[in-house]
Amino acid sequence: MHLPAPTDWIIMHSCLGHQFLLVLRKQEKYKGHPQFFATMMLIGTQTQADNFTYRLELNRNQRRLKWEATPRSVLECVDSIISDGDCLVLNTSLAQLFADNGSLAIGIAITTSKVHNSEAEI
Repeated sequence: MHLPAPTDWIIMHSCLGHQFLLVLRKQEKYKGHPQFFATMMLIGTQTQADNFTYRLELNRNQRRLKWEATPRSVLECVDSIISDGDCLVLNTSLAQLFADNGSLAIGIAITTSKVHNSEAEI
């Protein structure tokens, strides 16, 4: 959390036969006001991504925050996802409520949203 903006963290997850990227970005959308943006991207096409739903969860100090959406394809630009606001957005004070020694622990669940509903917790 304390690294200067802009900073990106990217983590790859494999589940349900596909690879997903969690992208967490810290950037100043307005001068002097850093924000955190988190989204899940599928390594594949948007048609493939439309078959899944992901959930990001922050849980700390008797607080819980959840974001649920359809992942976007890596063929799209992360910048456009952030500028569209189609991601979890945290300002610094909200992020600090969920931080543990300067780190955000983000729980991830990915489910199939078509045909059958099997869930993979990561």
